[in-house]
Amino acid sequence: MKPLPDMSKSEWILMESLWNRRRGTATDLQQDLQEQQGWAYSTVKTMLDRLVEKGYVKARRVGNVYEYQPKVRRKAAVFRVVDDVIDRMLEGSVAPFVSELVERRNLSNSEISELRDMLDRFAADEDDD
Repeated sequence: MKPLPDMSKSEWILMESLWNRRRGTATDLQQDLQEQQGWAYSTVKTMLDRLVEKGYVKARRVGNVYEYQPKVRRKAAVFRVVDDVIDRMLEGSVAPFVSELVERRNLSNSEISELRDMLDRFAADEDDD
């Protein structure tokens, strides 16, 4: 399976709406995003068609309209972006990524503790192998 192309920020916004909805027409999605984005129907339709071409969305004809549905789960798309950032920008090293998360996101003590526990579990699993 070939890797998926990048999504623009606008495409991510549209995908978030589609992931939340699970399926919908261009009209449904345009109405969902009207207040937040102010996008015209034609803009939403063009982005949906582009997302179909990129492999993120599938479309099927229902009567005289197309209904769109995510082809890629949100979690998979997020992991793809994170992997890309680590590989391309951090030369494959995860430590700078985690460091930036901790520093820039002002993680709470409980979140840091949760990360520490997670790392300890992974290290214990490594030792078992």
